[in-house]
Amino acid sequence: MTAENRHMSLESLAYFLSSPAAMVHLISGTPELVLFLDPQRREIGLRARPTPGEPHPDTGLEYVRLRSVQRGRDRHVEVVVTEPGLFLDAYPFLCAVADRVQLQGLSLGAALDDTLRILARLLARRDTFSTEQELGLVGEIMFLLRLIRSIGPDEALHAWRGSEREEHDFSIRGHDLEVKTTSGERRTHWIGSLTQLLPTPGRPLWLISNQLTTAEFTDGHSLPDLIEMARRRLGSLSTVFDRKLGGAGWQEAYTDTCRRRWRRRAASVAFAVVEGFPSLTQDKISGVPLVRISDVSYRVDLTEQPVGAAVPEFILDVLDHGGFS
Repeated sequence: MTAENRHMSLESLAYFLSSPAAMVHLISGTPELVLFLDPQRREIGLRARPTPGEPHPDTGLEYVRLRSVQRGRDRHVEVVVTEPGLFLDAYPFLCAVADRVQLQGLSLGAALDDTLRILARLLARRDTFSTEQELGLVGEIMFLLRLIRSIGPDEALHAWRGSEREEHDFSIRGHDLEVKTTSGERRTHWIGSLTQLLPTPGRPLWLISNQLTTAEFTDGHSLPDLIEMARRRLGSLSTVFDRKLGGAGWQEAYTDTCRRRWRRRAASVAFAVVEGFPSLTQDKISGVPLVRISDVSYRVDLTEQPVGAAVPEFILDVLDHGGFS
């Protein structure tokens, strides 16, 4: 038996909804399944025999419930919609649940779960890059583009470590660099862990601070613009770049949603992460019990922060290029 000739029409349901009387409709098929409407209790739903041992967990939904009920001597399980304003729209949903019970052999609870899962997939929002992720990757690729121009594509791409789950974004010529980017008027940056600003012994650590602002359509660059620019400049190395880009969380599906254009608000600055630099590390908070603290993030304001040490020429050369590339 097919789904088409088993269910009452929407017109018939609308007639019953206009009546104050309760309605019980036996849906043709096996196992026995009842569609019921109870205006007094403000409910419409499906009723079936329970499957032995099957739990009936809370759906977590406001207007859809799965429950076990006793009616006379018999126990039943019900899927119930509790918002009258949704009864007519909920009917196709209940029919889909019923079809999974009678045509696919699922229990009522399993049929409900399966139908909700399919609907969730259908209504899932397109995955997007958060503004924080977007700004972070814009800053890294902006620095990579400048690095390509300054030292060449091979060394520049090899230096980019962000996608390899390293603590620092770039490692080059005996130095580590952490690239941070903000769209604020002050040079404030989020630090994501206690180790992000922890220098590796024997390797100076620099925080590269970028300040950006949104740009007009004729000005600046979007993140997809910068990615394409990097691919062109890297040539045959673009496949390696794409692999690192994927490791950094980028997907081509984000191209349509990352359309904001960015330009520099102020010149980029390199800060030496040395003694006295505002940072949190495990040593600095050694007296704090961290057993139950799983993550630490904090924000630093470097607006008035001194550079702290002489910046190496190759870093100055990269920063002096200006612009995005």
